[in-house]
Amino acid sequence: MALIPEDTVEQVRDSVDIVDVISEFVALSKRGKSFLGLCPFHDDRTPSLNVSQEKQIYKCFSCGAGGNAFRFLMELERISFVESVRKLADQAGIVLPESESGRPAEKDTNDELYRTVEFAQKYFRHMLMRHPSGARARDYLIGRGVSESMMEAFSLGYATNAWDGLLGVAGRRGFSAQMLARAGLAVSRENGGHYDRFRDRVIFPIQSHTGRTVAFGARALDPEQQPKYLNSPETPVYNKSATLYGLWNNREPIRTTRSAVVVEGYMDVVALAQFDVRNVVASSGTALTTDHARLLKRYADLAVLVFDGDAAGTAATVRGIGSMMASELEIRVVTLVGGEDPDSFVRQRGSDGFNELTESAAPLMDFLFEWVRSREDLSTSDGKTRAVRTVSEIIAHAGDSARRGFLIQETAQKLGIEEAIVINAVQRAARYRRSGRNPADEDADSRTASFEPGPRMERELITLMMTDDSTADTVLAEIDAGHFTNGVYRRISGMIAAARKEGRTASAAALLNRCEDAGLAGIVSALSMETGILNPEGRIPLQDYLTRMQLKALDTRIAAVETQLRAAGGQTDPMALMAEHKDLTRQRKELFAGRQAQTEVAPR
Repeated sequence: MALIPEDTVEQVRDSVDIVDVISEFVALSKRGKSFLGLCPFHDDRTPSLNVSQEKQIYKCFSCGAGGNAFRFLMELERISFVESVRKLADQAGIVLPESESGRPAEKDTNDELYRTVEFAQKYFRHMLMRHPSGARARDYLIGRGVSESMMEAFSLGYATNAWDGLLGVAGRRGFSAQMLARAGLAVSRENGGHYDRFRDRVIFPIQSHTGRTVAFGARALDPEQQPKYLNSPETPVYNKSATLYGLWNNREPIRTTRSAVVVEGYMDVVALAQFDVRNVVASSGTALTTDHARLLKRYADLAVLVFDGDAAGTAATVRGIGSMMASELEIRVVTLVGGEDPDSFVRQRGSDGFNELTESAAPLMDFLFEWVRSREDLSTSDGKTRAVRTVSEIIAHAGDSARRGFLIQETAQKLGIEEAIVINAVQRAARYRRSGRNPADEDADSRTASFEPGPRMERELITLMMTDDSTADTVLAEIDAGHFTNGVYRRISGMIAAARKEGRTASAAALLNRCEDAGLAGIVSALSMETGILNPEGRIPLQDYLTRMQLKALDTRIAAVETQLRAAGGQTDPMALMAEHKDLTRQRKELFAGRQAQTEVAPR
């Protein structure tokens, strides 16, 4: 490998300031002659990274990491020495001597991957902004309110509909198909050869927190093409669980405000930037992780999670809360209603409306309890048990004991139970989290051992669903497992739904193969023996039961909306909540009126 002359290395080192280099990734504050910040090489909670401007070195007095500007980039980005010199030379405007191959002297595998990904980004960008084939993609983005200047700012691109569009151009530039495959840009054919991973899609380049392009997100232009969004697979330079889309572009606004708005989609980040809302990031097609939270903590003290109001969006929010809790970030949550997402919301209400929305975001525990109330009947012991378990698994992530104590106290007060119960649940969840196991696995037998058979209506429905597949399909078309207040019936309903979705029978004999524990198997067996016992004539008011369960679910949701409307400084637009309340009330009236037309269905 040809080497960069030592004189050139020294010239590059003398041309950059290590404080400026590290400040791109870590918030530094001056303390005497040095600068302090959170060390990016370990889970640092108190600033332990010391940067000396005078000596042009850094040192962490906690984990021991240290070196000069080159070493910092090498460790942070996992790149070679030559690549770190090249990067700083680019910043300083210094041209490096070329090797015999005509490229700067470097051969490291990760360096090759970075160059491959960077070439692909330039190719996709050219196809969107300069090539005639990108016209449809440009029209699509303009139709979504994205200006050409914003396309440039986020380096958006377009992948043509050809199977070898990138492969062909990259091959002529010296990038092998094997390297493209390693970078996640090509896919191997079973019979040999490769084809482009991304075809006829708008391309969103994903940068790491160091500013290097490491992967791509791609949205289909054809509404029939599936999946709608396709992301790069993980590679040696791309870890989706530690990468936040938009962080590099928006790092300065996040640092300035010490707050970050976390959304779900790439398009949400771009759309919000179009309206000058810049302290925004998105996860890269995955639930939020502890690594995401630790990365964000380097730049912000507050994280506002903004997600769609549908079931999937809310579930994504809850999955990410525990991970965010571990970072000691302050967490607030906004759940959009009426099928809106951040993109559609900001286009309708502008930046002022969106900023008002995030400024009135609900505190973490308020959101969490509202969500639990919408899923569980807290008037029953079974519902409270599930609620305690759900909340405790999140509290167990909190690293600070004082914070954990306050959350336990708040949980006990809101659920009306003893603190000791919550403390025990949190300690148990923490033990299982450390062991990597799920406490629900151990709970299965204990839950079924203490099984309470009511309500009778739910018991009869489950029994009938296991007796007749067509009736099971009728029930599942109108309600889902979430409508059952009894936890055991909820689990059995879920198994029945899974079986029918697979086109299989949901008979008790078949369901026994799906039972997670002996206790549940015993209950399924017992219920299957009750056919004709609870209703000797073999008939139940099926439609009336379904309507009553739907009414109960609507009443729960209406109560939740009314609580949000009463709350001072609600977390979302009151008009949207009022519209949802009106729609829910209309549905309830229609259902109630329809009860008079109920029919009875007998098992076959």
